[in-house]
Amino acid sequence: MNKDEKQDLIHNMSQFYIILQREVLDLIAESNNSDLSPLLFNALHEIYLDEYIIPSVLSKRLSITIPNTSRCLHSLTKMGYVIKVKDKVDKRITHIELSLKGIDLAQSSFNHMDESMLKKVEVLNSGELAKISESFLILMSLFKNRIKE
Repeated sequence: MNKDEKQDLIHNMSQFYIILQREVLDLIAESNNSDLSPLLFNALHEIYLDEYIIPSVLSKRLSITIPNTSRCLHSLTKMGYVIKVKDKVDKRITHIELSLKGIDLAQSSFNHMDESMLKKVEVLNSGELAKISESFLILMSLFKNRIKE
């Protein structure tokens, strides 16, 4: 693959990411049938996706300051959606996990998003679905294994 082909690939991936991100962000907002603000709901999703997340990583993922992350986690803890757990090896580190209430809310949100996305791909035939699925598997494999090097 020459440099132009690689740049085309990166450009196409970036364009797809933008479209998917907008789609997912709309679905996340749409699936929030709780008393949580959009920020708290996004935090809940991030915690669900990363089982052993720490506040500094959550702060980075949400693009908010550490003090705002602390307030966010305090609110989620008070509402019963998250639990703070001390690291078994290094007691200075606190991991954030979802409570059963938090897991239920996140799972219902993801189920809603899955249903919405399924409706969007219903127009594709089985060959197109297989090709897209295979492409995603290749990309995931590349990002998990080779690109980290």
